[in-house]
Amino acid sequence: MIDQIISSMSPTAGQKDILFVSENFGTGHTRAAEALASGIEELAPSVQINLVELGRELRPQINQALLHSYMGMIRRAPGLWRRVYGRHHARSFPRWIEWCLNQILYSRLSEYIADSPPRVVVSTHPFASSAIARLKRDGISLSLCTVITDFAAHGSWIYAETDLYLAPHDGVKQQLLEMGVNPERVVVTGIPSDGQFWKKGDSEAIRRRLGLQPMPTVLVLGGGLGLGPTENLVRMAARWREHLQIVVCTGHNHRLHASLSQCTELDHRHIRITGYTEEMPDWMDAADVILSKAGGLTCTEAIAKGKPLLLFGSIPGQEERNGRFMTQQGMAVRVSNEKELDEWFHRLLIGDKQYEQLKEQMLAWRWKIHPSQSIREVLGLLKLSIIDEGR
Repeated sequence: MIDQIISSMSPTAGQKDILFVSENFGTGHTRAAEALASGIEELAPSVQINLVELGRELRPQINQALLHSYMGMIRRAPGLWRRVYGRHHARSFPRWIEWCLNQILYSRLSEYIADSPPRVVVSTHPFASSAIARLKRDGISLSLCTVITDFAAHGSWIYAETDLYLAPHDGVKQQLLEMGVNPERVVVTGIPSDGQFWKKGDSEAIRRRLGLQPMPTVLVLGGGLGLGPTENLVRMAARWREHLQIVVCTGHNHRLHASLSQCTELDHRHIRITGYTEEMPDWMDAADVILSKAGGLTCTEAIAKGKPLLLFGSIPGQEERNGRFMTQQGMAVRVSNEKELDEWFHRLLIGDKQYEQLKEQMLAWRWKIHPSQSIREVLGLLKLSIIDEGR
């Protein structure tokens, strides 16, 4: 979907009303931008929209090197990333980091923006927010909206030049206020997610269409980049293959997909290995429980579908804090080892009431999220309402 939505700016493209900017350090940031952009296109079709992953567009080779470095740090030195993330928990990036990002990734950004100047920029990644804030300090006139895509605030999202923050819940709004953000600039909307996740599908019919068996089903997710201890996790889950159906989504991690596909113990009628898919709403409908890292978008999509989450191997920093929020709210359970995983799989088989309690908490929280509110707030920056569009 990203390649269909993202289009490059050019001098002949004309002014865009809204430019969505993200980065490809995890697919959730771009998925949030896609969801919000699609909602605006549906409810306000006259608005001109563009969406771009800035680093990939401006400096593709450097961006790819940074992405590999980030993924390598997560896999081989997670504690280092935890320290880096923790150091700037309550404050914006230092100006020298902003300067480095600008020199490395965003040196062409001012020309790029000038080619087709937007009235509003909506950012779903801290790096992108930093870059646009810098342009505003340099005198470029536009409105900046930052969409926070995690369930906890972090200083890297915060810039004085930001006109509007869309927060996932009241707790994040309070955290932003404690960090000095003007309360008039923060609106609680939930994390934007594709409208298909808010529609309940027929699990039995979807399983038949996907070629799955009519039996208890576990969906294993490693995120769009396939990060986390997915291979070890799948092997632990596979021990239940005679009793549970295991569906594994490896995201864009082609190496992991190949490795799992060649594993003889996973060659079983109750195990399905798939790569990145645009049919995730259907796969979630087909599942009884989701075994995953605590990505902000994944958690939001699971809440929308009312599918209990078992959290395993989250990325240090942001996902650890997401996981803490989900477990504290009673919408997820953290499993840390094989014994705990076995316990929750056994509970799934016997229809334990704790799964129903997780579902109930998710459905209760679901009513606090207003999918169209983020659309209304962004259109408000254009001084446009859905009513103006005849809706």
